[in-house]
Amino acid sequence: MTAVTRKKSALALAAALLALTAPLTLSGQASAASVSSWDKVAQCESGGDWSIVSRGSIPYYGGLQFDQSTWLAYGGSQYAQYANRATKQQQILIAEKVLAKQGPGAWPNCHGPLVGDHADPYPATTSYPDPASLAGGTLVKSPNGPSVKVMIGGAGVAVAGSDVAPDGYDLGRIVLVDDAAFNSLPTVPPAGTVVHDMGGGAARYVVVAGAALPISGADWTSGGYNSRPDMGVPTAWLQNAAASGLPTGLVVMDQSGADASRYVMVNGSALPISGSEWTANGYDQRMLMGVPGDWLRAAAARPLPNGTVVMDQNGTDPSRYVIAGGAALPISGTEWTANGYANANLMGVPGRWLAGTVAKQLANGTVVKNVSGADPSVYVMAGGMAVALSGADYTGLGYDKRPLVGVPGAWEASAAAKAAPGDGTLLLSPDSSTVWQVVGGGSKKALTASDFGPGKLDLNDVVSVPTALTAKLPTTNR
Repeated sequence: MTAVTRKKSALALAAALLALTAPLTLSGQASAASVSSWDKVAQCESGGDWSIVSRGSIPYYGGLQFDQSTWLAYGGSQYAQYANRATKQQQILIAEKVLAKQGPGAWPNCHGPLVGDHADPYPATTSYPDPASLAGGTLVKSPNGPSVKVMIGGAGVAVAGSDVAPDGYDLGRIVLVDDAAFNSLPTVPPAGTVVHDMGGGAARYVVVAGAALPISGADWTSGGYNSRPDMGVPTAWLQNAAASGLPTGLVVMDQSGADASRYVMVNGSALPISGSEWTANGYDQRMLMGVPGDWLRAAAARPLPNGTVVMDQNGTDPSRYVIAGGAALPISGTEWTANGYANANLMGVPGRWLAGTVAKQLANGTVVKNVSGADPSVYVMAGGMAVALSGADYTGLGYDKRPLVGVPGAWEASAAAKAAPGDGTLLLSPDSSTVWQVVGGGSKKALTASDFGPGKLDLNDVVSVPTALTAKLPTTNR
């Protein structure tokens, strides 16, 4: 086998460019000396990349840069067709055969570490501890790979290079474990594990379905989290877990029991499940996860994102709806496919929650447009009515500064066809400083400053609308 000449300066530069936030890797620290030597040869040959393919007049494969004929001649095909597709250990085992037959000169430019090294890279008597028996916080790695993990509740959580110094990990105390056991370790601590940032900080979290949910001060004791082991985890892992949401369909409850309700997670929101739906919809057959009460209340108050497509979980209501501004708007049969709703993830939601959300009006001041684009007009919602805005209105009334919410065309046409906003709606048009209140099913009544204030009407509820709307509403003094 002929090795390709390597430029050490280029290798050094490549090593220097490794991202600090990548999982921590260690080279040349296996317990068997010959594995350490092979690591050094690989560093010289390929920069330590065991999956590399070096292209040239003749391609070379893997960390030790086998040419294809040598790999096959020495039995490499029992592991993989090409060396770069085999594991590090498998590549070393084939290299051992080459070394026995050809000597160190088979790697003419990188053979130095092999001279005088006669140790068995994988002695049959080597015995490794079961990682499950190791104490929480123990650093582990496989003798055949570079990654380092920390044991947390029987899981192996990846340690990033950027975590080593600030998190105080001692790389001199790494425990080698069997390769297969290392690779089969769960990567996420068990649900219910209480964790904190190993790098410091007072915040505490509980692991639920792979996400790290914050525990408030009140929940710390009321939820019983203070009685559980408090495990330090790598900073980078915790940041990612804290940014993760719970999966859709997961059923949750307040860990403290202060709220006896049950909820189902849908796109980051916690939707309440009624007593009858608990069994009728099969929620009682799913795993029920306790979560911090304050976190749950925030998730229950969070509206589903605009564009979420939903249906009644038990199928009692066969209609399909799209969420817009916290309301569930019906999707007609033609719009289901024509507007692309059929391609969205369809979320089953509790029927009682859905019925309440269908009954909601879009909030006053919400700016909407037909999602299909068939109607180019833009509308502002006022008391359940979609009020058309001209181009001048859209910018002059400041609606160009608000989010534009896409809605089904049939629903929009129905809302635009209404004769007047609902009773109680407060309107203001640019032709006058008078605030009007819709009364009597379509008339308007002028309001004065005395109508507003604590315990009275709120100016924040006033909707700016085109003059054409207020002009067509008859005035009443009642």
